[in-house]
Amino acid sequence: MQKPPEQFFNVNEFVPDLRQVFAQPPLKPEKIVLVAIPVENPESHRSLVPAGIDRTSLALTSGKEVWFWETDSLRALFRGDQQPPILGDYPEAYNDSFMLLDLHALEISKFFGDRRDAEMREIYSLLRRRPDGRSLGFVHDYMWQAAALILGTRPLSQAEFEAILSRLERSCRTFEQGPTSRNYIAALRNTLGQDAS
Repeated sequence: MQKPPEQFFNVNEFVPDLRQVFAQPPLKPEKIVLVAIPVENPESHRSLVPAGIDRTSLALTSGKEVWFWETDSLRALFRGDQQPPILGDYPEAYNDSFMLLDLHALEISKFFGDRRDAEMREIYSLLRRRPDGRSLGFVHDYMWQAAALILGTRPLSQAEFEAILSRLERSCRTFEQGPTSRNYIAALRNTLGQDAS
């Protein structure tokens, strides 16, 4: 099972408004922060129902603490003009960014069932080509928020962001064996472990 590094986040690398958000309560560097999944009346339903979300309003959680952050666009979070290396079959560059997106894909699958390979491929493709394009629905909006968290916590250029998403697209395409296959999420679960979230 792949483990995150001891210090997954460096608050000094956060965009200024997100740094302020994490001032109180302060973020412990060893904690993993994920975007919380909004659900409708969790107590009154046998199965969870996703709540409609405004993707620009993020609730971030480490499991116990919750922080709220507003961001208008992914494009506004791009920093610098750094060019990415070629991301091969086992990309080591941007490991933490890949892991953070993977953890969010597992999180949404844990609550609402494993996502189809084709669905995830399309979401990654749209986030790469049109970062702030219209919503395809709840899962797309949630992964948009995951991408915002990555861009807010890591100084990534547009080219680096596009390379990361292109590599994830390729992974989904590799695992896709038909319109209903869900092999990508199964592979993530094997790599990151059942209790990754």
